[in-house]
Amino acid sequence: MSGSIKLFSVFGIPVDINATWLIAFALITWSLSTAAFPSFFGLWSPTECWIAGVITTIFLFVSVLAHELGHSLVAISQGLSVRGITLLLFGGVSKIQGKATRPRNEFLIAAAGPAISFVIGASLIFWWIKFGPVYEDEVHLIHGVLFLTGWMNILVAGFNMLPGYPMDGGRVLRSAVWSFTGDSERASRVALRVGRIVFYLLIGWGVWQVLSGDVMGGIWVIFIGWFLMSSSRGEMQAEHAGAYDSRSSKTTRINQLDLEVRRVARAIPRMFESSLSVEETVNQLIPSLPMASIPVARQGELIGFLVRRDLDFVPLERTAETTLGELMNPDSLRVISADETVYNALKSMDKHQVVQLVVMEGDYVVGMVTREDIIKVMTDTSNHK
Repeated sequence: MSGSIKLFSVFGIPVDINATWLIAFALITWSLSTAAFPSFFGLWSPTECWIAGVITTIFLFVSVLAHELGHSLVAISQGLSVRGITLLLFGGVSKIQGKATRPRNEFLIAAAGPAISFVIGASLIFWWIKFGPVYEDEVHLIHGVLFLTGWMNILVAGFNMLPGYPMDGGRVLRSAVWSFTGDSERASRVALRVGRIVFYLLIGWGVWQVLSGDVMGGIWVIFIGWFLMSSSRGEMQAEHAGAYDSRSSKTTRINQLDLEVRRVARAIPRMFESSLSVEETVNQLIPSLPMASIPVARQGELIGFLVRRDLDFVPLERTAETTLGELMNPDSLRVISADETVYNALKSMDKHQVVQLVVMEGDYVVGMVTREDIIKVMTDTSNHK
């Protein structure tokens, strides 16, 4: 079975399901059919519970798709592009290219998904309260399905708003700190650290559930916490790669930032054709070419860059079919003049949300410079003072 199955497009956005979605579908259906529905509606037969469980799980994933469409459509309205939506074991992911350039944009994109989930949930619960059956023997299958679909959407909205970056709530927190401080990197560090605390608490809660006798529920919570912690760690590493040494004195740092880019530039390393698969590229990168910034070419002409974490985030089962051209953001190809300062280089990287620039002298390509190159030169200069 391939890594994902393409389903259809909504508003021009491709939608597919990952193989892990089937695991989630089975687990959620089993949980609803054997626990949730029998608990809420004791007069139902096992067959009715299982039918309701299947239908509710389908409705839940339709709701998750609506949640992700909220993110995607708002991202498009803010000038970003969306490669598609994938339904996964833990819900879904919108493959948004680029990053928000203002706190307001990030807030709107992050909050759109939970807002959609909450509206769906609140509408269904309102219907139940206003028009639902009064007596238990009047509850039909569709009543129970809409009731639980409503509550599960509210739970999805609430869970996603936990301040654990890179979850929606963590991104909302980041946008708030960014707006207050004006510093996007500082906002990321705050959101990532708060997220680590949240995920440790989530894992701790899972352990407590296991010790209290709810073994399956506890293991599920621990697994979710561990998965989110891993995602957070990847974001944290990216942020560390973008930070420069805060221990340098202000005067020394200003002097270092006045360096011309030509003094930091290096030759562009081997380029990888855009038609190569992620699997082929990783095999060639490890261990001989552990590059943080990977040049991507089309017929020998440089067209953009990938960073190593872009490859690491591709599901293992999709590495053989996903090409570098599919992953690469065309906006990653940015240039700077060789006589510009490294300070302007860093500003340009922040503005365009990239980690490298191509260095030009007139029409001639001198090489490239990465954020890590600048950090290394600044650190070495500080150590020699």
